[in-house]
Amino acid sequence: MARTRGEIKTLVESHTGRTNDTLENSLCESALKTALSKHPFNDAISTPSDFTLTEDATSVDISSASVIRIVTTRIVEADGSRNAPLRLKNRTWWDRHVVNEEDTMKGWPVYAIRTGDTITFDRPLMSGLELRLRITTEQTFTDDSTVCPIPLLDLFIEKFVTAGVYLDLKIMDSYLFWKSEAMGPRYDQGIIGGALRDAIHEDLFEIAEDTKVEMRGAVSNDAISILDNTASSNTFGTIRAWFNS
Repeated sequence: MARTRGEIKTLVESHTGRTNDTLENSLCESALKTALSKHPFNDAISTPSDFTLTEDATSVDISSASVIRIVTTRIVEADGSRNAPLRLKNRTWWDRHVVNEEDTMKGWPVYAIRTGDTITFDRPLMSGLELRLRITTEQTFTDDSTVCPIPLLDLFIEKFVTAGVYLDLKIMDSYLFWKSEAMGPRYDQGIIGGALRDAIHEDLFEIAEDTKVEMRGAVSNDAISILDNTASSNTFGTIRAWFNS
């Protein structure tokens, strides 16, 4: 069972010999934000109400959903008759392939780009469409009785907060030790380790979950299978088939 913020702080204080409620509370929030910036944990994922899309518009505001990270995007017809994935692209791709979205033929969008709280589509929209998102949202501790909102992270939070307290005390050897315990010795080089990596790994591999490569509907010899071993990736630990196109 996940621990409460108060239980985590008690452990931190036993490690450091110091009590500082304000600092510890702030570090608990920072730990949650840090973890969610690296991985969309299942316990932080939600599906808000579909966003109604205006005919002929090329964008929609999603600020009401308080999005940290978009996990999946779909376009659905309001009557529920059809739906299809919407592929989010980065700015480099967008600038290369979409000059003026307003000039593209009106219809069902295939690609989109997120800029802050705005989703921009690759074309003016046909009528009767909605946008469906699966997203991660901000997680927080209300008070010391609040159970960790992402149970897999309570050990990481304990170690992260302990490191932060030692940093505040300017006891650098202890700070570096606990930071390594929390996030790994090479975190600053972009390599996640420690309790955070363990939590990500556990979140990705539920006991009952199988991982397999799925072919594209027909036998193909133009693909290679690659294991994603980047812990910060959304597909960490999975094997994907990559095809020539």
